[in-house]
Amino acid sequence: MITKKVKDHIVNQTPTCGIVRGILNRADYEGVNIAEAINIQPTKAHFHRTFDEIYFVLDGELQLRFHDPQNGRTWDEVLRANELCVITKGVHHVVINASSPNRLCVITVPHFDGTDETPSNVL
Repeated sequence: MITKKVKDHIVNQTPTCGIVRGILNRADYEGVNIAEAINIQPTKAHFHRTFDEIYFVLDGELQLRFHDPQNGRTWDEVLRANELCVITKGVHHVVINASSPNRLCVITVPHFDGTDETPSNVL
């Protein structure tokens, strides 16, 4: 059993995701990371080789662009509060616009690896 209180969260300011509140990390539980991104800004296009990302919008709105190299498809999605997307490993993605304020729950499976952010050459 794991219980995490707000006082236990690790808070970082990042250039890409704004304020990131680490809720559950590898030290707590091996198979998943959970974080809250507060006021995420447009990002640089990238993809991950070793983990999937799940975005669940808590507040606000995000416009994302995706490219799936498996089928060559590129598309945009708008996510609003209480909407979710699963970005599987290898799918190129970028936040192209975000409302202010916004809050996003980011879940990575397996755990988040900060060294696994490969720049996209197609977005």
